[in-house]
Amino acid sequence: MKIIKIIPIIFSIVIIASPSETISLKKKDAILNKAIKLYYGLNKSNIKWDTIGRSNQKNRIYSKQFGSGDKLTLIIGGMHGDEPAGFISALKFAQFLKRNPSTIHNRVIIVPCINPDGLLKGTRANARGVDINRNFPGPTWSSDFIKSYNNPGSHPASEPEAAALIKLIEKYKPNMIIQMHQPFNALYPSSNAPVELMHRMSELSELPVIDDIGYPTPGSLGNYRVSQDHDIIGITFELCAIDIEPEYHKIVAALFSAINY
Repeated sequence: MKIIKIIPIIFSIVIIASPSETISLKKKDAILNKAIKLYYGLNKSNIKWDTIGRSNQKNRIYSKQFGSGDKLTLIIGGMHGDEPAGFISALKFAQFLKRNPSTIHNRVIIVPCINPDGLLKGTRANARGVDINRNFPGPTWSSDFIKSYNNPGSHPASEPEAAALIKLIEKYKPNMIIQMHQPFNALYPSSNAPVELMHRMSELSELPVIDDIGYPTPGSLGNYRVSQDHDIIGITFELCAIDIEPEYHKIVAALFSAINY
C-alpha cells in the first residue's frame, strides 16, 4: 500500500517539471491558428501586397512598401514558423501604416512572413527542414549543425525564401533591417544602432536592450547583412513566449519610432 501511494506523488512531480509544461500548448496552437488564418487572408486584404517570391511549397512571400524618401527600413516577420507573433506584429504594423499614411516620414518595406511553409506547419524550419536564418551567404555560413532545427541547407541561399529576401535587400539596399522573432523578450541591436533610438524603442515596447544574444548564429541574416554593408543597422526584435501574444500596440509604436528615426 505504501508503494502505491508513493507512485502518484513521484509521477506528479515529473509532470510538473516537464519542459512541455512550461508553455500552454492550447494557447500556442490558438495563436498559431490565428496567424495561419491571417496569412491566408493577405490576398484579400485592403493592402495590395506585392509578391517577391514563392516558398518551397509555392506559397506567396508578400511585401509592401510604404512612405517615400531616401531612408529605408526593412521589417521582416515570420522567419521562423513557430514564432507567429512576429508575423502578426509585422502585419499589424502594415495595417497601422495603411490607416495612417501621412505619419510616415521615410520609406519602409514590410515582409510579414518570409517563411510561410513553416508558419502553415507550425515549425521553425521551412518545408524542407531548413532554418532560413542559417541559410544566408557570408563568411559565417557553415554546413555543420548540431540541432536539427538549425539545419543550414545544402549551400548558402539554397532555399527560395532566403533567395527572395537576398534579392529584395540587394535591390533596395535598406539603411536598417528589423527582424521580428520570439521568445526572448528583448531588443538586440547591432553595434552601430543609435543609442537614442534603442532607448526609445525599449521605452515604447517595455523590452530591455541586450547587446548579445548569447550564442553563435552562423549563416544568419544578421551575418549576411554585416558582410554586405557594415553601415546597415540591424535590430532583432525578440517578442514574448510562443503561447502569449504581446501588446501589439506597444510593438507597433516601437517600430514606428524606428522607421521615422
